[in-house]
Amino acid sequence: MTRRTATNQPAEFGTTATPSARPSIRTGAVRLAVVLTAALTAVVLTGCSQKADTSANSGSSGGTCHDTKADAGLKVTLTVTPCPLHGGKTGTATITVKDAGGKAVDGAKVQINPEMAAMKMKGGDQDAAAKSDGYEAKLVLGMPGDWKVAVHVTPSSGKTSSTEFTLTAR
Repeated sequence: MTRRTATNQPAEFGTTATPSARPSIRTGAVRLAVVLTAALTAVVLTGCSQKADTSANSGSSGGTCHDTKADAGLKVTLTVTPCPLHGGKTGTATITVKDAGGKAVDGAKVQINPEMAAMKMKGGDQDAAAKSDGYEAKLVLGMPGDWKVAVHVTPSSGKTSSTEFTLTAR
């Protein structure tokens, strides 16, 4: 029986090889960690998942993220500035609420609740204050990643609307 001296080919079962010629479990784990880290970095760096609307914020570098959803006869629009929002920093959530006829709904109780399901992090309900064109609240996404922001609107008359928006913080 001859001993293998080349280390660039895997040893066959039952043959003797030097310890340096055997593949290491640690090497495989390190390669897997590098691949997963690269994939996670690519996901985090993608930014805000909503469309950037620079026309509403022309001349500024931040842009605006916004999306509209309908529930219980109300059309709820969430606009977040700056876009993309950075994890751990404060942004602004502006909520506009319109009825089925397109008329602004005034005097409603509006709450937002950010949640990062992957990390089991909840931001808690935050009341949005009435502004001239809707409602506004501070929005803090505690860390980079995907967040769901639930918006609950309770008009002075009618059913409560619950909509959910997805944001990605850098």
